[in-house]
Amino acid sequence: MMVMNYAEYGSLRNLLNNKFEKLTWKKKYNILSEVVVGLTNIHEMGLMHKDFHPGNIVSQTLSLSFITDFGLCKPVAENDPENIYGVIPYMAPETLSRGEYTKASDIYSFGMVMLEVLTSYPPYYNIPHDVNLVIKIREGLRPEIKCEIPQFLKEIMEKCWNFEPLNRPTAKELKSQLESYDNHFNIEIRNQVNKQVNAANKSNKNFVKYNQNEIHPEAIYTSRHLFFLKTKKVNTHDTKQWNFEIPDDINLSQPENSAEHYYQLTIFDEFWLQNGRDFGLNRKI
Repeated sequence: MMVMNYAEYGSLRNLLNNKFEKLTWKKKYNILSEVVVGLTNIHEMGLMHKDFHPGNIVSQTLSLSFITDFGLCKPVAENDPENIYGVIPYMAPETLSRGEYTKASDIYSFGMVMLEVLTSYPPYYNIPHDVNLVIKIREGLRPEIKCEIPQFLKEIMEKCWNFEPLNRPTAKELKSQLESYDNHFNIEIRNQVNKQVNAANKSNKNFVKYNQNEIHPEAIYTSRHLFFLKTKKVNTHDTKQWNFEIPDDINLSQPENSAEHYYQLTIFDEFWLQNGRDFGLNRKI
């Protein structure tokens, strides 16, 4: 049993939906800093959250939030690509492609949390959260930024979105980066932050916050089992169902001719083989 303090404002998403106008840039910064501290603690214990989004963060005050719902929290070495759960907009490309969860996947999710905290808009709120969105995320799609954000926060957020997991900052690095901009004794940094905040405020004079009524009816922000994401590894010793005819002059340097391509289908290749026609979609494997 886990006992926690009462969270007056409920989930972070609930706070953003109902109190966003009261959140100054400083309060938004404080929310993100507190969340990063929690994520750092999780990662330093050798764990990953695996279901990181504003619905699993609770807000005790307007600027104090905590990570909750550790139902999918697992040691870093544990992955089950056959059973993938989550909220599609917050899931990293490698998770959607290979069922791969890592600490870096949590960092990608944090980048999406940043977007929602800083703009009030959930990622991909106006489109269906279906297989087409998953494919686009795998191909590099990132959400629209609906308002001006202080540059130092925008840069941190976009680093978290990096397609390559190894190019994303660690939670510890995020904590250090955010702390470096809260240095009241460094006049240069303070002036830089104030300048960026003032520029954002000036640009956002006519900004309209997120309206829950604008959400697409097929946009789903609760965790679910993504049944259509599953791997299939072909058993190369079982040839009863397969009849490969490989030409003598095949160029194995081409990616499409690699052993990995022939002997292990990705999650989405398998999905397309099983379900592509049902969606009226065509794709070459």
